[in-house]
Amino acid sequence: MGLYCLFIAYLEALVSALFISPGPAKDSFESNEWQSHFIEFESVTTHIQTFQQEHVAPLIVFIHGWRGSSASVMGRAKWFVEKGWHVVICELPGHGKSTPLQRWNALTAVKHMQFHIKHLHDIIEPQQVSHFFFYGHSMGGYIFTRLSVDKENIPFNLPLSGLILESPLMLYSKILNEIRDQLKIPHALRKLHLGRVFRDVQNMHPSITDDTLEQFDIPQWGVPLVPTLCLQAMTDTRLGRDHYDALVNTFSKDTHLTHHLIESLTHSGAETNDEREAHLLNWLETFDSLSIA
Repeated sequence: MGLYCLFIAYLEALVSALFISPGPAKDSFESNEWQSHFIEFESVTTHIQTFQQEHVAPLIVFIHGWRGSSASVMGRAKWFVEKGWHVVICELPGHGKSTPLQRWNALTAVKHMQFHIKHLHDIIEPQQVSHFFFYGHSMGGYIFTRLSVDKENIPFNLPLSGLILESPLMLYSKILNEIRDQLKIPHALRKLHLGRVFRDVQNMHPSITDDTLEQFDIPQWGVPLVPTLCLQAMTDTRLGRDHYDALVNTFSKDTHLTHHLIESLTHSGAETNDEREAHLLNWLETFDSLSIA
């Protein structure tokens, strides 16, 4: 009995370890020109930063990558501010000044981002918004891919105009398997371990009935139906090329997809990048009635 209890405790520790925490939060961007909002949903406080123009303009919402913060995407955000756009940056749970989740997982992060984006009309004046875009980097791209498939997630009684993905995560199963390898979970225990992981996932999200990792990958995770731009680091030292290849092979079938491999772009850190901004500008100029300064 003692050995069995030790085994169960070991297995449960491995289950908990898969819900990996982002660790110490990076500092948020600080500026008197931006407003900070702290909004609570299901006992988690999310930090949202906004820059509002004084005129009617397009609005773009940013979500940063894993272990990032608003500071991680501020260079990109300022590019849009300079073009005369409204900008919103949502910090993921446990990142920046947002409070953490008890057990971090992408599904719960999606739930929180969904709530806050649907209620942006509380902090952005609806009559000032002409168009609505998402911009997701890495994990942020993964979350926005999910949110972009349901028009009910879009506020202001507007359609989603477009989706911008930068070096996005698209295959969550690949990330989970990397974590399992790092934990050195014996292959003989992996099926049992995964079953217990899904037990916990289904307790948190009862709508999840399938017990396969593939449901967290595209296309099952979601395929956007709006014009989509993917700006991919040619040498992606964090995610590699698999996520981009899956996106191109999947999205091209059902989505108006424009995609570029950018040699000068790195996975993270690139506050400014001339190639990225040139591709952005060219893509945005294809939208009718869109204001681009």
